Amino acid sequence: MQLYQHFPFLLIMLPLIVALLMFLFRGEKLTRQVTLVLHALLTLMSLWLLIALLNNPDEYFKYRLGSYSAPWGVEMRIGFIEAIMATVFTSLIFLSLLGSRYDNEQDIEPGKSRYFYILINLLVASLIAIVFVNDIFTSYVFLEINMLASCALVVKKENKKTVKACIKYTCMSIIGSSLFFLATIMLYGITGQLHMEYAHSVIDVWITTGQYHMPLLVSLGLYALALSIKSALFPFHIWLPDTYGYATTSVSALLSGVVVKSYVILLIKILVRVYGIDTLHKLGIGSPLLVMGLISMMLGSILAFTQKDVKRMVAYSSVSQMGFIFMGIGFVTIAGFAAASFHVIAHTFTKSMLFIATGALIHTAQHHKIVDMAGVAYKNKTATVAFTIGALSLVGLPFFAGFPSKFYLARAAIQDGGDKWIAVVVLALSTFLSILYCLPVLYRMYLGGTKTEQSGQLDREPVYGAKLTLVCMSLANIALGIFHVPLMKLLERGIKLLG
Repeated sequence: MQLYQHFPFLLIMLPLIVALLMFLFRGEKLTRQVTLVLHALLTLMSLWLLIALLNNPDEYFKYRLGSYSAPWGVEMRIGFIEAIMATVFTSLIFLSLLGSRYDNEQDIEPGKSRYFYILINLLVASLIAIVFVNDIFTSYVFLEINMLASCALVVKKENKKTVKACIKYTCMSIIGSSLFFLATIMLYGITGQLHMEYAHSVIDVWITTGQYHMPLLVSLGLYALALSIKSALFPFHIWLPDTYGYATTSVSALLSGVVVKSYVILLIKILVRVYGIDTLHKLGIGSPLLVMGLISMMLGSILAFTQKDVKRMVAYSSVSQMGFIFMGIGFVTIAGFAAASFHVIAHTFTKSMLFIATGALIHTAQHHKIVDMAGVAYKNKTATVAFTIGALSLVGLPFFAGFPSKFYLARAAIQDGGDKWIAVVVLALSTFLSILYCLPVLYRMYLGGTKTEQSGQLDREPVYGAKLTLVCMSLANIALGIFHVPLMKLLERGIKLLG
């Protein structure tokens, strides 16, 4: 095997091994430095893996763990979608950790940051495994690891609000995991398989013969419902505002930018690789997903518009953005899945950058309220520019990541024909609402007065790591907005390979 073909296994095992070794470390500074070096290495390995796949005529490969082949052994399947998402996730996690050092020092009690980085490494291992593994039960195992690490990270900022948020998040995550497990039990009872591709071959037979139509529909619905809950799609978003709003900046950036996106990627893998696009059309799952996505787009934007706290406003906008993703999935076409995947990438960079910029602006203004952001642009230029780029991307202004994302979603709706034009109308209305909740914040920052300037106790620019993070994320956002065509073509090829 080529060297890069071992990278998927190393991307999972290295964080697990380092997390275990960190219990032996004594200094918190050493723990942080080792974590940053590790995640820089993971980012480089993911990028190397993606480049190697681009230069490989086979377009994907499989990696077997142990001596037993599929379906008895655990197997990973790595194609363009998996390699792209691994690169995006690892780079975002590295940048989020690099840019949130100041917030972590302020929010986490001295002596406990070592456990924070241990949990981060466990979280990363579970995220990469969810992206790469090729059987459903192993995905479920890493979903549970992901949930435990995420819940523990939320409560690391120890106060009553984060404890309450953690309880909400844990309860909703358990419900989602339980439904996912029930769906897996049902699917195994129908197909006798847990391996995604082997299950797909059995499902094709049952669909052709007309057998087990209702059990297949129920199992598919349970998978969609479980991962909708975990992704905070409306009305399952009740855990999201408090979790994102009260957690530390880095945790908010990771949860919104990476963790919920891993659930979306898993859902796309299950829909395309396990059931198949033809089966999805026969079972009629597309319309419910589309309707749920459209409702989440509108109501998420309305809820964001009503917020007075800037961090909760950014949090509620995630509900709307998840609606865009599920709208693309609801088309049940290659173009729709590819557009949804593009929006995952665009929103990953945009929302992580917004949370890190928001954390820096809150420290500058010493307030969470939007009305107290008056004149903050004069004190913290780097964070303000990054927040502006993120807001313009949410709106969908040309040359930012959100524009091609919404364009491809609209194009997928038009190509699908029929009554899908309604999706384009709702997309336009949601975009208008995003202008309404972003514009007042930008007005306060730039033209709302000089309240921030009058206080001599406020921080000015963020530390070097946060500056570098915000600059890198801003450049990535602009690059996605300009050089989007090659990425979209690659995503379309990757969706075809999933099946």
